[in-house]
Amino acid sequence: MKLAKTLVASGLIAAAGVAQAELSANLGVASNYYFRGVSQTGDAAAISGSVDYSHDSGFYLGTWMSNVDFGGKEDMEVDFYGGFGGDIGDSGLGYDLSLLYYWYPGAGGDLQGGELDYTEVAGSLSFGPVTATLAYTVDSEYDDDDAPFIEGDLYYGLSADLPVDIEGFGLSAFVGYYDFDADGDAGVGDLSYTHWGASFAKDAGDMGTFSVNYEQADDVTGVNPDDNPNFWLGWSKDF
Repeated sequence: MKLAKTLVASGLIAAAGVAQAELSANLGVASNYYFRGVSQTGDAAAISGSVDYSHDSGFYLGTWMSNVDFGGKEDMEVDFYGGFGGDIGDSGLGYDLSLLYYWYPGAGGDLQGGELDYTEVAGSLSFGPVTATLAYTVDSEYDDDDAPFIEGDLYYGLSADLPVDIEGFGLSAFVGYYDFDADGDAGVGDLSYTHWGASFAKDAGDMGTFSVNYEQADDVTGVNPDDNPNFWLGWSKDF
């Protein structure tokens, strides 16, 4: 999750009315942190946490953070996000519009071509167990225009909660496609890739939620090192 959902916050919260607001938090531990098919921790474990504000109107704000390791000076990712979501009449369709800012404190330098921070706008539509998402990178501090993760990148995602007739268990699957703006430019080659996976989770009540997860992506030089199947374990708890 990720942008700058930022500081129009205080004014919007006041206008919304705190009596109808809710504050929540989440703590998570995982044996690997995958984002859109690529490990963000060099295949090491991750600890993450979030704090979120939501209002009955559909407005929300939040921040999420985790350790990361891209082989440079960065060691943390901090995401800020905000948006608005709800249902479209009695159609059964749900929607969500959001702005996300991905911040990597300490990153940059000659080895990484400058700062890594970037901003996305995203929208999603859901119907029953299926959700379709589109995210667009509107701004990036990365200096290399012939590289992934810059302004103009598009991400398409499709996910579904699959029926499982075992109480407390859930199964979900997803597929995504990252369409990089620099893909196919002279001297760059093919960068865009597809990734897919699934998650099998168990709600253990006060002990949190445990999950076994599978993720795989196309082998793309400079983006994803291999196309092998990857498995990781996760635990999270809401407060």
